Amino acid sequence: MNFWNAHDLAVVDLRERIIDLTEEFEKKFGRDIQDYNLKLERFLKQRLGKQSDFIFKSSILMTTSALNVVVNN
Repeated sequence: MNFWNAHDLAVVDLRERIIDLTEEFEKKFGRDIQDYNLKLERFLKQRLGKQSDFIFKSSILMTTSALNVVVNN
């Protein structure tokens, strides 16, 4: 499996975890709370911050690597 495929699988896994955690958040607090989006964002950041940051950084690395190959050839 190459780096691109592994990255795609990590993104899919993160998306599934976001859906599960959003459902958990809504069961616990409901949707009709004040500042719903802000509180949900904080909740997800606490739970998925490191994984999200890793995916973001690897995306940048892949993009810059591909651009470097194109520019140097």
